[in-house]
Amino acid sequence: MFGLVTGLRERKKAATRAAIHDAAMELFDEQGFSATTIDRIADAADVSRATVFSYFPSKEDIVFGDAPLAIEALAAALRERAGGDAGAFGVVRGWLGQLAGWLEPGLVLQLRLVREVPVVAARRLQHYGEMERVIADALADDLGPGRELAARLAAASLMAALRIVEESAVAHMEEDGRALTEPEIAALLDDAVTFARAGIAAV
Repeated sequence: MFGLVTGLRERKKAATRAAIHDAAMELFDEQGFSATTIDRIADAADVSRATVFSYFPSKEDIVFGDAPLAIEALAAALRERAGGDAGAFGVVRGWLGQLAGWLEPGLVLQLRLVREVPVVAARRLQHYGEMERVIADALADDLGPGRELAARLAAASLMAALRIVEESAVAHMEEDGRALTEPEIAALLDDAVTFARAGIAAV
């Protein structure tokens, strides 16, 4: 589940969203995605069916929690960046560092659902596609005219690296039975961004 640390104004909404997500994920784990209905999720989260849909348009969206909000925050941060040496890559690395709950144990279930449920896999691809687009657009601005291909290749390589980061984190949690430490997460994310930077330098 992607999650951004929010201000006071958004805490109640964030708490409701998290309650729905957590209740749904527990049900998905216990009885499977297909067998879990929106009504059961609403009952478990102690909210109405309408409230569930006001936060999540579909059942598969619940699996990814705050991902759409996190992508909107990334797009906003990239639009507002001041430039300098870090540019878009610096903004992306800073954004990754602000995500909460992404590489925690819940990711194990999320990726299991991705493997087992086609609509969940499709939604994950959609989220990654949106992230790739906003990063590619920002990189194209940083690189200037004639470098659109390099920007798109770098954004695609970063998304591929982040998927491998997720898979590596899940493999670690499954083998060791514990979440990654903050330094371990930071090292994986640094490697992903460094990989994408090197790709631009090589083109």
